[in-house]
Amino acid sequence: MARTELEVFKKALEKTKKGQFLEAIKLYDELIHSTTSAYSVITQDSFKISEWEYLQDISECEKLVNSSKASFEGLMALSLLFKIVCNYDRRNMFLKQAIKLNSNDSRVWREYGQTAFHLGNIRNAIQYFQEALNLDSNDSISLEGTGLCYYYLDEPLKAINPLKKALSLKPENHYIMNHLAFILSELGELDTAMEYIQKALLLDQMNIIYLDTYACILFLQEKYDQSLVVFEKILSNKAKDWEISWDILTNLYEVLGLHVKAKQLEEKLFL
Repeated sequence: MARTELEVFKKALEKTKKGQFLEAIKLYDELIHSTTSAYSVITQDSFKISEWEYLQDISECEKLVNSSKASFEGLMALSLLFKIVCNYDRRNMFLKQAIKLNSNDSRVWREYGQTAFHLGNIRNAIQYFQEALNLDSNDSISLEGTGLCYYYLDEPLKAINPLKKALSLKPENHYIMNHLAFILSELGELDTAMEYIQKALLLDQMNIIYLDTYACILFLQEKYDQSLVVFEKILSNKAKDWEISWDILTNLYEVLGLHVKAKQLEEKLFL
Protein backbone atom coordinates (compact mmCIF):
# COMPACT_ATOMS: atom_id res chain seq x y z
CA MET A 1 0.00 0.00 0.00
CA ALA A 2 1.28 3.48 -0.85
CA ARG A 3 2.51 5.55 2.04
CA THR A 4 -0.17 8.17 1.40
CA GLU A 5 -2.90 5.57 1.90
CA LEU A 6 -1.37 4.46 5.20
CA GLU A 7 -1.27 8.09 6.27
CA VAL A 8 -4.97 8.47 5.47
CA PHE A 9 -5.77 5.36 7.52
CA LYS A 10 -3.72 6.54 10.50
CA LYS A 11 -5.33 9.97 10.33
CA ALA A 12 -8.78 8.35 10.23
CA LEU A 13 -7.89 6.29 13.31
CA GLU A 14 -6.84 9.44 15.17
CA LYS A 15 -10.08 11.19 14.25
CA THR A 16 -12.05 8.17 15.46
CA LYS A 17 -10.17 8.04 18.76
CA LYS A 18 -10.94 11.74 19.28
CA GLY A 19 -14.65 11.23 18.59
CA GLN A 20 -14.52 13.25 15.36
CA PHE A 21 -16.60 10.65 13.59
CA LEU A 22 -17.84 12.57 10.54
CA GLU A 23 -14.28 13.53 9.65
CA ALA A 24 -13.18 9.95 10.23
CA ILE A 25 -15.91 8.64 7.91
CA LYS A 26 -14.76 10.99 5.14
CA LEU A 27 -11.20 9.71 5.50
CA TYR A 28 -12.24 6.05 5.52
CA ASP A 29 -14.30 6.70 2.38
CA GLU A 30 -11.37 8.44 0.75
CA LEU A 31 -9.22 5.39 1.42
CA ILE A 32 -11.85 2.89 0.26
CA HIS A 33 -12.40 4.65 -3.06
CA SER A 34 -8.70 5.33 -3.68
CA THR A 35 -7.87 1.63 -4.05
CA THR A 36 -9.91 0.96 -7.19
CA SER A 37 -10.86 2.78 -10.39
CA ALA A 38 -14.50 1.77 -9.89
CA TYR A 39 -16.34 0.71 -6.76
CA SER A 40 -18.26 -2.55 -6.55
CA VAL A 41 -20.12 -4.72 -4.06
CA ILE A 42 -17.55 -7.44 -4.73
CA THR A 43 -14.58 -5.19 -3.97
CA GLN A 44 -12.78 -6.62 -0.96
CA ASP A 45 -9.34 -7.54 0.34
CA SER A 46 -7.87 -4.67 -1.66
CA PHE A 47 -6.44 -3.06 1.45
CA LYS A 48 -2.98 -4.00 2.64
CA ILE A 49 -3.68 -3.06 6.25
CA SER A 50 -3.45 -5.70 8.95
CA GLU A 51 -5.86 -5.41 11.86
CA TRP A 52 -3.22 -6.90 14.17
CA GLU A 53 -0.74 -4.09 13.47
CA TYR A 54 -3.24 -1.52 14.77
CA LEU A 55 -4.97 -3.59 17.45
CA GLN A 56 -4.31 -1.08 20.24
CA ASP A 57 -5.59 1.85 18.17
CA ILE A 58 -8.68 -0.07 17.07
CA SER A 59 -9.37 -1.12 20.66
CA GLU A 60 -9.25 2.54 21.75
CA CYS A 61 -11.71 3.44 18.98
CA GLU A 62 -14.12 0.73 20.12
CA LYS A 63 -13.85 1.74 23.78
CA LEU A 64 -14.70 5.34 22.95
CA VAL A 65 -17.79 4.43 20.92
CA ASN A 66 -18.97 1.85 23.45
CA SER A 67 -18.34 4.01 26.53
CA SER A 68 -20.09 7.13 25.27
CA LYS A 69 -23.77 7.68 24.52
CA ALA A 70 -24.69 5.61 21.48
CA SER A 71 -23.67 7.50 18.33
CA PHE A 72 -24.82 6.56 14.83
CA GLU A 73 -21.80 8.27 13.29
CA GLY A 74 -19.41 6.52 15.69
CA LEU A 75 -20.85 3.12 14.83
CA MET A 76 -20.64 3.88 11.11
CA ALA A 77 -17.01 4.97 11.49
CA LEU A 78 -16.20 1.67 13.22
CA SER A 79 -18.03 -0.29 10.53
CA LEU A 80 -15.86 1.35 7.86
CA LEU A 81 -12.72 0.77 9.91
CA PHE A 82 -13.51 -2.96 10.04
CA LYS A 83 -14.36 -2.90 6.35
CA ILE A 84 -10.84 -1.73 5.61
CA VAL A 85 -9.20 -4.39 7.78
CA CYS A 86 -11.59 -7.01 6.31
CA ASN A 87 -13.16 -8.12 9.59
CA TYR A 88 -16.72 -8.64 8.38
CA ASP A 89 -18.06 -10.17 11.58
CA ARG A 90 -17.08 -7.12 13.65
CA ARG A 91 -18.29 -4.82 10.88
CA ASN A 92 -21.64 -6.59 10.84
CA MET A 93 -22.05 -6.15 14.60
CA PHE A 94 -21.58 -2.37 14.49
CA LEU A 95 -23.85 -1.94 11.47
CA LYS A 96 -26.59 -3.84 13.27
CA GLN A 97 -26.28 -1.43 16.19
CA ALA A 98 -26.28 1.57 13.84
CA ILE A 99 -29.55 0.45 12.20
CA LYS A 100 -31.22 0.36 15.61
CA LEU A 101 -30.34 4.05 16.00
CA ASN A 102 -31.26 5.14 12.48
CA SER A 103 -33.10 2.80 10.15
CA ASN A 104 -33.90 5.62 7.71
CA ASP A 105 -30.38 5.96 6.39
CA SER A 106 -29.95 4.25 3.00
CA ARG A 107 -26.20 3.90 3.38
CA VAL A 108 -26.32 1.85 6.56
CA TRP A 109 -28.67 -0.65 4.86
CA ARG A 110 -26.40 -0.81 1.81
CA GLU A 111 -23.33 -1.42 3.96
CA TYR A 112 -25.27 -4.03 5.93
CA GLY A 113 -26.24 -5.73 2.66
CA GLN A 114 -22.69 -5.70 1.39
CA THR A 115 -21.43 -7.26 4.61
CA ALA A 116 -24.09 -9.98 4.48
CA PHE A 117 -23.10 -10.63 0.87
CA HIS A 118 -19.45 -11.11 1.79
CA LEU A 119 -20.44 -13.38 4.67
CA GLY A 120 -22.43 -15.54 2.22
CA ASN A 121 -25.84 -14.61 3.63
CA ILE A 122 -27.34 -13.92 0.21
CA ARG A 123 -31.03 -13.99 1.20
CA ASN A 124 -30.39 -11.52 4.00
CA ALA A 125 -28.23 -9.38 1.72
CA ILE A 126 -30.96 -8.94 -0.89
CA GLN A 127 -33.41 -7.84 1.82
CA TYR A 128 -30.96 -5.24 3.12
CA PHE A 129 -30.19 -3.93 -0.38
CA GLN A 130 -33.94 -3.61 -0.98
CA GLU A 131 -34.29 -1.60 2.25
CA ALA A 132 -31.58 0.74 0.95
CA LEU A 133 -33.36 1.09 -2.40
CA ASN A 134 -36.65 1.86 -0.67
CA LEU A 135 -34.89 4.90 0.77
CA ASP A 136 -32.81 5.74 -2.32
CA SER A 137 -33.91 4.12 -5.58
CA ASN A 138 -30.78 5.40 -7.36
CA ASP A 139 -28.25 3.75 -5.06
CA SER A 140 -26.07 2.10 -7.71
CA ILE A 141 -24.23 -0.12 -5.24
CA SER A 142 -27.47 -1.53 -3.82
CA LEU A 143 -28.75 -2.07 -7.37
CA GLU A 144 -25.57 -3.97 -8.22
CA GLY A 145 -25.88 -5.97 -5.01
CA THR A 146 -29.49 -6.82 -5.75
CA GLY A 147 -28.57 -8.05 -9.23
CA LEU A 148 -25.75 -10.22 -7.93
CA CYS A 149 -27.96 -11.66 -5.19
CA TYR A 150 -30.58 -12.67 -7.74
CA TYR A 151 -27.85 -14.36 -9.78
CA TYR A 152 -26.53 -16.31 -6.79
CA LEU A 153 -30.10 -17.27 -5.87
CA ASP A 154 -30.31 -18.86 -9.33
CA GLU A 155 -32.62 -16.20 -10.77
CA PRO A 156 -30.40 -14.69 -13.50
CA LEU A 157 -33.28 -13.12 -15.43
CA LYS A 158 -34.14 -10.99 -12.39
CA ALA A 159 -30.50 -9.90 -12.13
CA ILE A 160 -30.40 -8.05 -15.46
CA ASN A 161 -32.61 -5.00 -14.83
CA PRO A 162 -31.03 -3.86 -11.53
CA LEU A 163 -27.56 -4.31 -13.04
CA LYS A 164 -28.52 -2.32 -16.13
CA LYS A 165 -29.93 0.47 -13.98
CA ALA A 166 -26.76 0.46 -11.84
CA LEU A 167 -24.68 0.80 -15.00
CA SER A 168 -26.85 3.65 -16.30
CA LEU A 169 -26.05 5.50 -13.06
CA LYS A 170 -22.33 4.60 -13.19
CA PRO A 171 -21.58 4.19 -16.93
CA GLU A 172 -17.83 3.72 -16.39
CA ASN A 173 -18.18 0.92 -13.83
CA HIS A 174 -16.40 -1.98 -15.49
CA TYR A 175 -17.30 -4.38 -12.66
CA ILE A 176 -20.98 -4.08 -13.57
CA MET A 177 -20.16 -4.50 -17.27
CA ASN A 178 -18.45 -7.78 -16.48
CA HIS A 179 -21.38 -8.96 -14.33
CA LEU A 180 -23.75 -8.29 -17.21
CA ALA A 181 -21.46 -9.94 -19.77
CA PHE A 182 -21.09 -13.07 -17.66
CA ILE A 183 -24.80 -13.44 -16.85
CA LEU A 184 -25.98 -12.64 -20.37
CA SER A 185 -23.54 -15.19 -21.81
CA GLU A 186 -25.10 -17.82 -19.55
CA LEU A 187 -28.52 -16.76 -20.85
CA GLY A 188 -27.34 -17.18 -24.43
CA GLU A 189 -27.33 -13.47 -25.33
CA LEU A 190 -23.79 -13.69 -26.65
CA ASP A 191 -23.66 -10.60 -28.87
CA THR A 192 -24.85 -8.29 -26.08
CA ALA A 193 -22.54 -10.03 -23.62
CA MET A 194 -19.62 -9.42 -25.98
CA GLU A 195 -20.44 -5.71 -26.16
CA TYR A 196 -20.34 -5.40 -22.39
CA ILE A 197 -17.09 -7.32 -21.89
CA GLN A 198 -15.30 -5.40 -24.66
CA LYS A 199 -16.31 -2.13 -22.97
CA ALA A 200 -15.05 -3.47 -19.62
CA LEU A 201 -11.71 -4.42 -21.16
CA LEU A 202 -11.31 -0.96 -22.68
CA LEU A 203 -11.38 0.37 -19.11
CA ASP A 204 -9.30 -2.39 -17.49
CA GLN A 205 -7.58 -4.32 -20.26
CA MET A 206 -5.35 -6.55 -18.12
CA ASN A 207 -8.04 -7.68 -15.66
CA ILE A 208 -7.73 -11.48 -15.65
CA ILE A 209 -11.37 -12.06 -14.69
CA TYR A 210 -12.56 -9.91 -17.60
CA LEU A 211 -10.23 -11.70 -19.97
CA ASP A 212 -11.62 -15.01 -18.76
CA THR A 213 -15.18 -13.83 -19.41
CA TYR A 214 -14.08 -12.67 -22.87
CA ALA A 215 -12.45 -16.03 -23.64
CA CYS A 216 -15.56 -17.92 -22.51
CA ILE A 217 -17.84 -15.81 -24.70
CA LEU A 218 -15.56 -16.38 -27.69
CA PHE A 219 -15.77 -20.12 -26.99
CA LEU A 220 -19.56 -20.00 -26.86
CA GLN A 221 -19.54 -18.09 -30.14
CA GLU A 222 -17.46 -20.97 -31.57
CA LYS A 223 -14.52 -18.66 -32.20
CA TYR A 224 -12.18 -21.29 -30.87
CA ASP A 225 -8.84 -20.01 -32.14
CA GLN A 226 -9.51 -16.54 -30.76
CA SER A 227 -10.65 -18.01 -27.45
CA LEU A 228 -7.42 -20.02 -27.21
CA VAL A 229 -5.30 -16.89 -27.79
CA VAL A 230 -7.05 -15.14 -24.89
CA PHE A 231 -6.77 -18.15 -22.57
CA GLU A 232 -3.05 -18.41 -23.35
CA LYS A 233 -2.67 -14.73 -22.49
CA ILE A 234 -4.37 -15.40 -19.17
CA LEU A 235 -2.14 -18.39 -18.41
CA SER A 236 1.00 -16.45 -19.27
CA ASN A 237 0.08 -13.88 -16.61
CA LYS A 238 0.18 -16.45 -13.79
CA ALA A 239 -3.52 -16.23 -13.05
CA LYS A 240 -4.92 -17.68 -9.84
CA ASP A 241 -6.92 -20.90 -10.16
CA TRP A 242 -10.23 -19.21 -9.34
CA GLU A 243 -9.69 -16.63 -12.10
CA ILE A 244 -9.79 -19.22 -14.90
CA SER A 245 -12.77 -21.18 -16.26
CA TRP A 246 -10.93 -24.49 -16.36
CA ASP A 247 -13.97 -26.44 -17.57
CA ILE A 248 -14.35 -24.18 -20.62
CA LEU A 249 -10.64 -24.37 -21.33
CA THR A 250 -10.75 -28.18 -21.11
CA ASN A 251 -13.62 -28.26 -23.61
CA LEU A 252 -11.74 -25.85 -25.86
CA TYR A 253 -8.70 -28.14 -25.93
CA GLU A 254 -10.96 -31.06 -26.85
CA VAL A 255 -12.63 -29.13 -29.68
CA LEU A 256 -9.23 -28.12 -31.07
CA GLY A 257 -7.94 -31.68 -30.87
CA LEU A 258 -5.47 -30.89 -28.09
CA HIS A 259 -6.42 -34.05 -26.22
CA VAL A 260 -3.26 -34.35 -24.12
CA LYS A 261 -3.74 -30.84 -22.72
CA ALA A 262 -7.43 -31.57 -22.13
CA LYS A 263 -6.55 -34.72 -20.20
CA GLN A 264 -4.01 -32.85 -18.10
CA LEU A 265 -6.63 -30.26 -17.19
CA GLU A 266 -9.20 -32.90 -16.34
CA GLU A 267 -6.70 -34.47 -13.94
CA LYS A 268 -6.01 -31.04 -12.45
CA LEU A 269 -9.73 -30.44 -11.88
CA PHE A 270 -10.17 -33.73 -10.03
CA LEU A 271 -7.11 -33.39 -7.79
